Amino acid sequence: MGNSHSSTYLASTTGALLVSGIVWHKLCTSPPQWIKELDALGQPRKKQKLVGTAVVCGGSIAGTVAARVLTDHFERVILVDPELEDTEKPKTRIMQYNAGHVLLSLFADGARRLWPNFDVELKAAGGRLACADYQLHYSGVSVPTPYWDYPDGCLPTTLAMRRSSAQKALYQLLMQHPAAARITVLPGTVRGVKASANKACLESVTVRKLDGEQMTVADVGLVVDCTGTTQAGIKWLGNAGFTLPHDLRSSYAPNIRYSTMCFSVSPELESRLPIPNSARNTLAPYLYSEHFDYGSKAAVLLHTDNHTVQLLMTSSEDNLPRSRPEIIPFLSMLRGHVPIPSWFLETVEMLCEHCPEPSYDNIRIPDQSYVKYHSLPSGTLPSNFIAIGDANLQLNPVHAQGFAKVMLNSITLNTILHSIGSDTLPLPRDFSTRYFKTNAARTQALWDATRLHDYGTSTCEPMAGETRDTGRLARWFELKLISAASKYADVASAVWHIRHLIAPDRALFAPMVLAKVLWTQSRF
Repeated sequence: MGNSHSSTYLASTTGALLVSGIVWHKLCTSPPQWIKELDALGQPRKKQKLVGTAVVCGGSIAGTVAARVLTDHFERVILVDPELEDTEKPKTRIMQYNAGHVLLSLFADGARRLWPNFDVELKAAGGRLACADYQLHYSGVSVPTPYWDYPDGCLPTTLAMRRSSAQKALYQLLMQHPAAARITVLPGTVRGVKASANKACLESVTVRKLDGEQMTVADVGLVVDCTGTTQAGIKWLGNAGFTLPHDLRSSYAPNIRYSTMCFSVSPELESRLPIPNSARNTLAPYLYSEHFDYGSKAAVLLHTDNHTVQLLMTSSEDNLPRSRPEIIPFLSMLRGHVPIPSWFLETVEMLCEHCPEPSYDNIRIPDQSYVKYHSLPSGTLPSNFIAIGDANLQLNPVHAQGFAKVMLNSITLNTILHSIGSDTLPLPRDFSTRYFKTNAARTQALWDATRLHDYGTSTCEPMAGETRDTGRLARWFELKLISAASKYADVASAVWHIRHLIAPDRALFAPMVLAKVLWTQSRF
């Protein structure tokens, strides 16, 4: 009798654990909410357009995408930027305008919703649609890309294109869209905002035009800060009488420099480069990231638009190449657990030998900062103020998440706007709070993961209240994760999907994935 009770208890317990495991697995592997919201991106609101003017402050990538989203919701959109008058002129206010960029697949997925002709027009501008595979090698150890997850191994494609070319093409797409009739481009700079008497919302925006004249944009429905690393919204709100805590912005200094060498490559030379066939149609044929115990150096080869190849290098020292003879010696300083493949060095040598002198763009990455608008009590901010992209959260660009983060912000904005009735004027009092809190829930992990990774390098200066010891457990788990990803397909798949922002971080805690990460001995 006792044995019967024990057997029944054991069976029921086992069954409960099995069911719990299945439920937990489904929870961990289900798509994140923002992927479910992608289908609504680019869809005009079925209700009447919101009255008032949406003012987009800044016309870079964040401003371009935001303006396109807002045309689906507002009667009028004004895009303010001092460098939009001449689209052919290089953009001097964008630090990374000529720097190497890796565009993760979420950006391309969203852009195709906003502009159905995205692929056609970007290819016509010389861009490449490449497999979203950046051939990551951490300390030389390959982290596989999950081609096996897709029918016939057809990995999702994304855009391989220089920032300077992509930005111009996206702006042209914006102004050619049928909804562009509702967009007014205003060459100038936003100087400030004016709040309503009760501070519930913003009533107007002051713009300084290129000739120095100041004008006022009234009847404001929404103000979107897209000023990038300037994060000008804090100043505007403070000058308009809003009381913001002094520690609203958190920042740390990664102390990293990076250089982009851009080679013009003839089709004949391009065909002779010893890049493996498996890597020729990828986003990046090779990406080497140094183990943080060794330093912060990295090397990335990018096959970009119009027969150009970019070589991106990073370092914590002022020793990045500024001429062809310095390139190979710099690469020889990279240290890791697995050597750099010979074909990569041969490719770089051929580029240096047979191409014209490349252009060089050397940048010192500024402090990375997070304006924690989401931490403010409800009602502190005006209802019709938000920030998109670096104006809210600035991530170390070495981690290549900037464009995807802008698209994630825009998906969030679009979803909340679709939920608002046309008779809601002005915007609901909690609109700004809803946006920032939803956005923070989706992007906080990006800030934590990149920041704590950067703390592993000896030259990084942590944010106030933290030390380089902060995040030691996270870095231990990161190394275990990379080790497991190099051995197990399901772990590698989780890493790739999370990296491209098309899976949630909780995918790492699926039972079998987590077990393999914890059981695998670190290779580092």
